[in-house]
Order: sequence, then C-alpha cells, then structure tokens
Amino acid sequence: MIPAKGALISATLALALLSGCTSHDSAGVQESKSAGGTMVKAALGSVFSGSKKETAQASAPTDPSALATSALQSIKGPVILVTFEASKASTIGAMRGENSAMRTYQTPDQRAFVLRDGLLAGTRGFGRDLMSADTSAAARLIHARMQGTAQRVYRYLDGDGQERPLPVSCTIQPAGTVQQSGISVRQVAEHCEGSGVTLDMSYLVAPDGTILASRQWIGPALGYVAIQQLRN
Repeated sequence: MIPAKGALISATLALALLSGCTSHDSAGVQESKSAGGTMVKAALGSVFSGSKKETAQASAPTDPSALATSALQSIKGPVILVTFEASKASTIGAMRGENSAMRTYQTPDQRAFVLRDGLLAGTRGFGRDLMSADTSAAARLIHARMQGTAQRVYRYLDGDGQERPLPVSCTIQPAGTVQQSGISVRQVAEHCEGSGVTLDMSYLVAPDGTILASRQWIGPALGYVAIQQLRN
C-alpha cells in the first residue's frame, strides 16, 4: 500500500518524471510522409471522426494534490488519480471490480478505466473509448524493468459499431532510478509505432514490479493520461 504522504509527494513528482522522459504529442497520431501512411491516417480518421462533444473528458483543470487528499480520506480500497494530458483535468477512480489481473476503476461520474496489471486495457463512458487492448507482452517487460520488444493491439469501434484493431510494435527501455517513499523506483520508457501512429509512454516501476505511476495512451480521440496509484 502506498502511504498518503508518499502519494501526495508523487502526485507532482510523478507527472514531472513521466513528462520528462517522453515526447508531448497529446493525441499520438503522427502524419506520415509515405502514401501508405497517408492512407492509414485517412482510415483512422473514419474510425475516430466526430465532434469534440462526443469525447466526454473533463474540461477544467483540477488540483491533483487536493483530489488525492480527498480520495484517500473518503475512499476505502485501491484508488487511482488520472490526469488527461490535453485538458490537464484530473479525476479519481475507485476500484469497483477485480478479476485476476484486471481491475475496473470507476470515476465519480460513472465512467471507467480498466487496467490489466497496471496497463490500460479499456475505458468506458468517455466517448470514442478504448474497447480493449492486448498488453501482456509489454507488461512482462515493464514489470521486470527489462529491455525488449513487444506487440500491442488497441481496439476501437468505427462509425458502424464494428470493432477495428490498431496494431503497433513497441520497444521497452529501462532508464534511470529515483528514490520515492524509501524505495528505488525505475523509469521505464515505451515507444510504439504502426498503423499510422507513433506513441511514447512511460512508467515508474517499483522493485516488486508494481507500476506506481504511468503516462499511457487511450487513443487518438482521448490522447494520453497520467495514471497514479494512490492506494494499491
């Protein structure tokens, strides 16, 4: 369990460390100079087309430390702090279900983040959600804080309600270490490319493999989020 004091300290520190070892493309969709890349991006546009009103992330920035303090005082059990990179808005997720390595965290407004071994496997209620994601290969390397390559597959609904896969190839690379709450936490970077997207994600991983904080990609519509374990 992460103590309240450690959680509040890392609410600021984690965001700084995570942003420091990644690039800042908030959406993750990069223009390709090749004809094939242009065609792929056009296809992505058809899957993720729609007005911004369809994407229901909070619009006003909030104080992460205040949210963390309130959550730890009022919520029992595992709780996460999630900050959307584009809007700087933060929300709390309280665990409402657990099935093996899969955990579902519900926000106060009944939306949800689904994590598998600490990696985003889905979202619900935000509009243009991540329906599911294959993360097991990447998770093994990240938890072990080891270098290697892995394949990921993200899945989203298109305009006809059909699930469409978005496969990417990823490279995981351990970086430096920092001292947090008396333990040595390692920074791990993940760079992914494919299907017209380029992604940079990052993690703060404890010696036992627990992901204490991370910068992860939901999709082209919702972009990146920073996820911090306030209580595991």
